[in-house]
Parts: sequence; structure tokens; C-alpha cells
Amino acid sequence: MEIQEPKLFIQSPPFYFVDVNETAAVQEQTFFEESTSVYEISRTEKIDTLQNEVVFRQLNYFSQPLYRNRNYMFHLEDGEKIIGKIEELDGVNVKVKTPNNLIIIDGNNIKAITITRAY
Repeated sequence: MEIQEPKLFIQSPPFYFVDVNETAAVQEQTFFEESTSVYEISRTEKIDTLQNEVVFRQLNYFSQPLYRNRNYMFHLEDGEKIIGKIEELDGVNVKVKTPNNLIIIDGNNIKAITITRAY
């Protein structure tokens, strides 16, 4: 029989167990049910579902911290075009920072989003 090395071996640091002697009074006061899990709201839970699936995916992607400093052109259903940076997503509302002020756009009114260089 031949012994083979694993293809990927990650050495973990050693860990130690320490026995702790507690009195009965301390044990009664100690709450033993602890949770080590951390719940983080995902971006899909933060944003209510929009009617347009493409715009929904674009907003999820463009709202990430890496892409927030880019300028976008928001093409609205009524033909209006707004140029600005995504400041925040609040449900279906998109807060866009334009050169002059902060505008809140209903995400369901966005027809398309394009990347622009002008501000």
C-alpha cells in the first residue's frame, strides 16, 4: 500500500483545552447557550425586488464600494437622463449624487443604466 500526500494541506495553528473549575453558584448564573454565528443582511435582502431584473442586477453590482465612485447615466421611463454617482440604495429608491444635489430615484422608473465619463 502506497501513502500519498494530499493535494492541498493547510496547517492549522494548535489549540488547547483548559479545564475551568466553577462553583455551583457561578454555574447557575452562567448562560451556556451562546451563538457564534453572525448574520449579515445580503444585498438582495437590502434591496426590494424591482420590476426590471436587468436594472436590479445592475444596481446590485454598481452599488458595491468598488464601483461607487463611477459616474452613471440613469435613463428614466419618461425620457429624462440623470448623471451622477450612486450614494445609497434604500429599498427600491436609489440615492444619486449629482454635481448640484442629492436626488432620490424610484428604481422602477429606471429604464437603463449606462456608464459615463462626464459629470
